[in-house]
Amino acid sequence: MESKIFSYKAEGIVLAPVTDELKTSPVFNRKELIENIKEILKADGFTADEHSLQFKIDDGQLYIQGLAVKQPEARNIGFMTAKK
Repeated sequence: MESKIFSYKAEGIVLAPVTDELKTSPVFNRKELIENIKEILKADGFTADEHSLQFKIDDGQLYIQGLAVKQPEARNIGFMTAKK
């Protein structure tokens, strides 16, 4: 099975200081972000493996990283029948 890794930058999801000790992000819809990733990967015939997803923060910016797997092409199974 073909696979590749991806890193998705979640635009607008950036940590902002609340206090000197705490930073928070704006509210976001996690499932909507994952659907965006799936749509992007779908163009190449891949899909995100949801079990491999990791949410990372780099310099206050949210990134979603994980594994994308190639979708196997559907196979048609034909049956031969004898005509009488």
